Amino acid sequence: MADSPDSSPGPRTETSDLLLVVLLGVLWGSAFPVIRYGLLAGAPPLLFAAVRYALTAAVLVPLALVARSPRPSAASLWSPAVFGGLLIIGGYGGLLYLGEESTSGGLAAILTASAPLASALFGLGLLPSDRLGRWGTAGLLVGFGGVAVLVLPQLGDPFGSGFVGPALVVSAVLVFAAGSVLLRRTARAAPSLWSLALQFSVAGALLSAVGVGSGEPLTLGHPAMVLPSLAFLVIFPGVLGYTLYFRIHHRSGPTRANLVGYINPVTGVLVGLLVFGETVTGLEIGGMALIALGLFLLQRDSRAKRPPRAAG
Repeated sequence: MADSPDSSPGPRTETSDLLLVVLLGVLWGSAFPVIRYGLLAGAPPLLFAAVRYALTAAVLVPLALVARSPRPSAASLWSPAVFGGLLIIGGYGGLLYLGEESTSGGLAAILTASAPLASALFGLGLLPSDRLGRWGTAGLLVGFGGVAVLVLPQLGDPFGSGFVGPALVVSAVLVFAAGSVLLRRTARAAPSLWSLALQFSVAGALLSAVGVGSGEPLTLGHPAMVLPSLAFLVIFPGVLGYTLYFRIHHRSGPTRANLVGYINPVTGVLVGLLVFGETVTGLEIGGMALIALGLFLLQRDSRAKRPPRAAG
């Protein structure tokens, strides 16, 4: 169940998981503009996501065979299939792709950054052992404030395209947060390449059915533009990103794993600086500093909650 012996990470695990969150933020943060690029190239959102997830599953299966990943028992697969496949990957991805059709990147960054806050609220009654202390709560709020400082000046007219897109993004965040908490509570085994392949297969099947049922065209738009986007999304945010995410989720819990939402806007700023030669303002530096402070406070909270070791 949720309270497995390794669910209380030690100092080295906490530090390494925070570093992995930063790496995950780079991988997932790069996905937002690539998804947007594919949508603008004419790919229908649900089938675009479905093909991405099906291809990711197809890559994970041979990887599991080559790596000789242990096969999980059938009894342990229902939780990843339902809460991972239907909610964390399928539900979140479908709603996010639909929302990104009419939501600015800045507003989407703020809305998706609410994932750790939503996870903490969902976990209050369901995951008492993962509940944050005062330092952790302060860290969540400070980090979210850093995201707001980074992104708010770029919004302009955030609801100029209406409220449907932002509402879909918020729904995606809530589905993701609820799924991550429920998976943490019900999972019986550590994540593996096989369970991850199952989750992507379930997500792909779900979104294929919904996409076809809603009448989306059976085309991916301009192949020369969409296929490179798919290749990138499958390998980096997909195989690498979700493997990292479920590892952090299993070891440190959903709230800390979902801190990745705080890293995504930082990734956007750094990509603009390193790739496009954009200047970094003092306000952006201040926002990134607040996010770093929030992560530090969350790590301090984990250490403060650990009971002292017995003498001898």
